[in-house]
Amino acid sequence: RLLHHGRVTMVRGNQKATAQAKAQAKADSKKTGKSDLKARGAALKITCDVCKSPMINYTQLKQHYESKHPKETLPPDPNA
Repeated sequence: RLLHHGRVTMVRGNQKATAQAKAQAKADSKKTGKSDLKARGAALKITCDVCKSPMINYTQLKQHYESKHPKETLPPDPNA
């Protein structure tokens, strides 16, 4: 603290500037979203023909058909 014309003032110029820069960098990093929807959409390659639900692979599609559409016939494996 310095006494200047009867007033007490705080001196911390460099510390204040670095704190402001750090706060600005933190605020800028929060602006960008951390969504992985595009990556998740790329991973879902197979869709159910009946209800259009996306599936990751044929095994998951087979389990889906057995539980949700037991009366429907399972389409053939596209990779076979």
